[in-house]
Amino acid sequence: MVLLATYLATSAPDLTFWDASELATAAHTLGIPHPPGTPLWVLLAKVSAMLFSSTAPPRAVTLLSVWASALAGGVGAWMSARWIGSRGAVVAAVLAGAMLTVWNNATETEVYAVALLASLCMLAAGEWAGRAEVSADQRRRGRALLVFIAALAVPLHLSVLVALPAAVAFAWRGPRPSVRDGMAWGAVAALGLSAVVILPMLSLQNPRLDSGDPETWRSLLGVLRREQYSVAGLWPRQAPLWLQLGNVFQWADWQVAFGLHPLATAAWPRTALSVLWGWLGLIGLRTLWHHEARVGRAMAVLLLSGTLGVVCWLNLRAGPTFGVGVLPDGAVHEARERDYFFVLGFWAWGLLAGAGISSLAAALRRRWPAPVAVLPFALALVPLLANREVADRRREPVASLPRTYARLLLESVPPNGVLIAAGDNDTFPLWYLQQVEEVRPDVSIVTVPLLGARWYRAALAADGLLAADLVPSWLGLGRAVRSVMAEAEADGRAVRVSASLPRADRLQLDAGAGWALEGLVFSPSRELPAGSTGLDRAARRRNAGQVPPSAFTALPRASDPAAETAQTLLRCTRVTTLADPLLVSGCNGI
Repeated sequence: MVLLATYLATSAPDLTFWDASELATAAHTLGIPHPPGTPLWVLLAKVSAMLFSSTAPPRAVTLLSVWASALAGGVGAWMSARWIGSRGAVVAAVLAGAMLTVWNNATETEVYAVALLASLCMLAAGEWAGRAEVSADQRRRGRALLVFIAALAVPLHLSVLVALPAAVAFAWRGPRPSVRDGMAWGAVAALGLSAVVILPMLSLQNPRLDSGDPETWRSLLGVLRREQYSVAGLWPRQAPLWLQLGNVFQWADWQVAFGLHPLATAAWPRTALSVLWGWLGLIGLRTLWHHEARVGRAMAVLLLSGTLGVVCWLNLRAGPTFGVGVLPDGAVHEARERDYFFVLGFWAWGLLAGAGISSLAAALRRRWPAPVAVLPFALALVPLLANREVADRRREPVASLPRTYARLLLESVPPNGVLIAAGDNDTFPLWYLQQVEEVRPDVSIVTVPLLGARWYRAALAADGLLAADLVPSWLGLGRAVRSVMAEAEADGRAVRVSASLPRADRLQLDAGAGWALEGLVFSPSRELPAGSTGLDRAARRRNAGQVPPSAFTALPRASDPAAETAQTLLRCTRVTTLADPLLVSGCNGI
């Protein structure tokens, strides 16, 4: 209940940046979000939207994350009560759920909260199957449940499989599985995997959000394997392994008390608490190992697979705030912080720290009166208090910026116009407004980074926004965007280009046009020299008058960098002269 109340009090009231708006769109329209499509999550989110229909549509889906994360804490408490007692189990579950990344995932529309719950259920099934006192039949059922949940990772989210090695370590007791057991596991695995058929079933309904168009075996496998993206292999490393590991330690330093120093750099109060939590985690691991070697071994495997294992498998580039001064100039960094990939590892660390606190309390209880012995449990308040402010998604103007920016960007386009967009944050919130709330459905959005995907080119061609001969093969960005521009002009549709699109990409749309800034968008102009930048002062004043002053309120500490970017783009409506530095630094004008 502590975690549920905490998550409810800090969860997003509306849209958030990045994938959340796209996922909310998929939930309400039964569409298919970006690969791997997560069809089981889409169905669960649709149920959540129906159950909580009395609240705002975005929040109705976010509540799935809230409840899933709180239930994950409950499963963790149920497991650990057998190891450290009910009081210690509650403290451990609260500590695990208050780790910053876990908390952040619990308060917005994302797949990772439900994946965390599935991971904990798989661990619980393995832990129960590995108990000495269970019967042979119960052990078989527990192992079968473990296999079923592992198979559900494919239609839900593959991050669930991070828990599989630890679940197996939990269940590793008793006689070797028989051939009959193996056949039973194959059957339940097939049942779990069968949920992927939801993807083609959804796609056949022709939703507007139909990523990958998985209506054939080939396209279905392409979505599940995420072929749309350049998925890195294990080798060569995209950054030095030691640097990738260092990045995880950076994110680990944010987990316990990020609010004490809400910056990427280390600081002694926050880092000292992180070190303390590391020590508590080691004590907790030792305590569990002494309680039962099977449990200690499994928790060690969980911690390693959720951190080192994820590092090795994902082979990420350095985070946006890490590796500066170490990597060569111009080295490519991740577009955003990827700490959410390590959520299970951080959750395990929090649970182990809780076990360590319980061990300290037990040691004090043997020497001191009860009021003194319970003092270590007060440490559970540290992450709840220190992370409370920075994890609160209700803070303004961040809570309303995604909707404000998306609405104003749509309103910047003339009726029946075409908007050329730059990526997630000027596409996903717009899709939500159009498809769920039917705001400016007359505007066609063309997202430049998606043009490399064949299914997306086919969808644009079907809508008359791309030449059909450009669908089968990728002939480069220039050919694609020029075709979009030509098709729109042939249909008499006005084209506007988001100010967030890099200038080099914008210039490829029409080599003979200049570009006039209207605020959040550029319009092509034959009155300007080719490739030059000008100002449409009348349109800019009109668009500037629509921006609420509250959108420019100072951002709270530790805000998502996407919020800062959106606020900067909104300031493009205030540019009055070509000498304004913002035209270069924020509006991609010159």
